[in-house]
Amino acid sequence: MDIREVFDVIDMHAAGEPLRIILSGYPRVLGRTVLEKRQYLQEHLDHLRRKLMWEPWGHEDMYGCLLVEPERPDSLYGLIFMHNEGYSTMCGHATIAVTKMVVETGRVPVPADGEKVTVRFDVPSGQVEAHAHMRDGRVHHVEFENVPAFPVALDIEVAVDEQPICLDVSFGGAYYAIVDSASLGLAVTPENVDAFRAWAAKIKPAVEELHLTQHPEDPRLNSLYGVIFTDAPEASSHHSRNITVFADGQVDRSPCGSCLSSRLAALDAKKEIERHQPVEVESVIGTSFTGQVIGDGPQVGDFSTVRTTVAGQASWLGFRRFFSNPHDPVEPFLVR
Repeated sequence: MDIREVFDVIDMHAAGEPLRIILSGYPRVLGRTVLEKRQYLQEHLDHLRRKLMWEPWGHEDMYGCLLVEPERPDSLYGLIFMHNEGYSTMCGHATIAVTKMVVETGRVPVPADGEKVTVRFDVPSGQVEAHAHMRDGRVHHVEFENVPAFPVALDIEVAVDEQPICLDVSFGGAYYAIVDSASLGLAVTPENVDAFRAWAAKIKPAVEELHLTQHPEDPRLNSLYGVIFTDAPEASSHHSRNITVFADGQVDRSPCGSCLSSRLAALDAKKEIERHQPVEVESVIGTSFTGQVIGDGPQVGDFSTVRTTVAGQASWLGFRRFFSNPHDPVEPFLVR
């Protein structure tokens, strides 16, 4: 065997959405801030993302998180999120899974009462604070406070294939367009996933042309990350159901944490939800996250923001070790 470039990873999922946590194998990632480290990865080490996310090591909907040095003294790690197209600026399901991982592997101490463990992470769009709620010595669920969220535009119309579509644009660590699936004649079900991929591919550039996703403080956070399609819930106790298509047609199996934060900001602005009231949202496969607006956030440019929390569960899948094989005929495609 000719073994080179060994990567140790932990595979998990949160509400059905996969996460590959990369523990080792990368060379040192340069940069003072997480955004600078993210840029360094884009410019110098992107072939490693393609190896770990794409087939045959991964698949078209694989999601990853690289643990790096934090930029703030009270953060445990910096988190750099990656997917089939590149790197995102925030990810809720990954935050939930990484929190479970660092607590259950002993990377942070569990307090004497054993009820809750608090940990902070630096992410490209700011800092998040996560709380691991314990039960019988294990993490039962994780709730985190996201970066400040704010709506950008509400109930605007864009023309897609000469059809007017009403949508909201909102920021929850990344920018999303929010569309009622009924307006497209579709229900949020697994059978309609390909149809939602197709609609997202058309809606995304139409929204981008409006230049609404220009972050007021850092242009590295610009651009529309995904499209959220909402629907009525299957469970009467839930608020709604949604599916998110992001990156290069990637479909989130979970309700998507940063999506929920974005939706909460829009719903709060429309006075459609009450603050401090849990809002439980289903995914396309029936799993759920629960979020709430807990108060006003800091001003971001001209935007008034809200503080949101998102809660959900994660599960372990396995420990894996990958290595580059120079005799593999597929290898050149992964490093191009």
